[in-house]
Amino acid sequence: QAISVFHLILDPRRLARMGGEHGRCRRRKIAVAVASSTIAAACCQAERPFLAPSGGSSSSRATRGLRGTGSSPVSSRTAPTSAVVPAAATAILGALAAKSRKKLRQSTLPRAADGLADCPYAIYGTKDIDITEERAKMEDISCPLEITMPAELAGDEEGQRSYFAKNLPQIYKDLKTHGAVVFRGFEISRESAGFGQVGQALELEPCEDPLHSVAARDAVDKQKGVYEAVNKPSRRKFYIGMHNEMVGNRAPGAALFVCFKAAQEGGEFLVADGRKMFQNLDEAWLKKIYDSDVVYSTAEFPMGFIESLPEFVQGGVEPLVYGAMTQALKMKVDFKTELRWEKSEYDGSKILQVRAMPQAPIVRHFATGEPCWWGSMHSHAEYLRSEREKVYGEAQETTGASRINKTDVYYADTGEKVEVDQLKMLDAVTLDTAVKIKMQPGDMVLLDNYLVMHGRCPFEGERLHAG
Repeated sequence: QAISVFHLILDPRRLARMGGEHGRCRRRKIAVAVASSTIAAACCQAERPFLAPSGGSSSSRATRGLRGTGSSPVSSRTAPTSAVVPAAATAILGALAAKSRKKLRQSTLPRAADGLADCPYAIYGTKDIDITEERAKMEDISCPLEITMPAELAGDEEGQRSYFAKNLPQIYKDLKTHGAVVFRGFEISRESAGFGQVGQALELEPCEDPLHSVAARDAVDKQKGVYEAVNKPSRRKFYIGMHNEMVGNRAPGAALFVCFKAAQEGGEFLVADGRKMFQNLDEAWLKKIYDSDVVYSTAEFPMGFIESLPEFVQGGVEPLVYGAMTQALKMKVDFKTELRWEKSEYDGSKILQVRAMPQAPIVRHFATGEPCWWGSMHSHAEYLRSEREKVYGEAQETTGASRINKTDVYYADTGEKVEVDQLKMLDAVTLDTAVKIKMQPGDMVLLDNYLVMHGRCPFEGERLHAG
């Protein structure tokens, strides 16, 4: 839409005749018109990447996309004048601001989405960790703990459900000690209804998927808060790096994962004890990044078309696009973000990069008091992701949110990228700490989301895991 307007107004022959004071006045009017129409185009462009492509059952679901309003396509015969376009853009900005204020008022109250409680806010604990002192006194604890269904419960689903309810105190004691508990051989959890009963017996409170504002995971049982893991065939080659379940400032305290169908090959569930990570990462770097905090970039909006405009137009377009995109993001996500003009690492073109708020890379566990390595650096670092793609191949998705979900990791105090050498060290320690869990139908993994990170190996064939 924006390009149509640009071609209409910025005819080179007309621009060549715009000299003198009269020409300067007309150029200012054109800059206002083009910049205003760009807002509408940017809103449309921002909305499209969040929508899944239509077609197959798994890809036809639209995510909760940006709700900015765009104008309808403009032809050369119906193009709005420079007086009409700014008015339309002003209306767009007004609507965006009004929705943003409404969203802000709503966010101050407890919310429920589709009958589920909101995912709870992350608990980082006090920032008082003496890294040298804490590392010296930490004990080496095995992770995960494996529990096999007692043989006498075979065929007795009610007895299996009762097993979890009766052993609840010991299960949670084991969870706080080992960080993750693997349950093997249980039959009740081979179907989603029975898996939901296990969650109830364990007194797990269902909550909204923390990813709900930035992506859409298919729901196995939405009312029980059960969502599919990353099972899409298009992402089977994609190695999901180690991470804690977290988006923005929200993170569940615990999570229960299940295997309904194992992949023919690979697809192992991965766990890594954050306490061991804290013990084994380079101490000098650990101190540096703990003092700094971490910032993740979470998306990149392509804005290369701005560079194709005349220079006198670019200066007017950029701040208006920035403002429109800022308002659109406030409507899209419920956590603070920052937009930055950057150059794409992929092709050097102009982008608007979305960065989340600073986060602590080490947390003190709210119940045990133990310090743990925390976050998504292993999965979000662009260098590590690129290196894994060289081995396993790229994800096959090239449409929708996959086009803009370009992530990376930065020091919060300087804004500089985390160094490649440090990322290599992080990767080595992470892979050394990670434990592969080959799950069979009905197998479950209960993990403490603050003590333990998780991930997934590439796979072949059909795979259906959920959590």
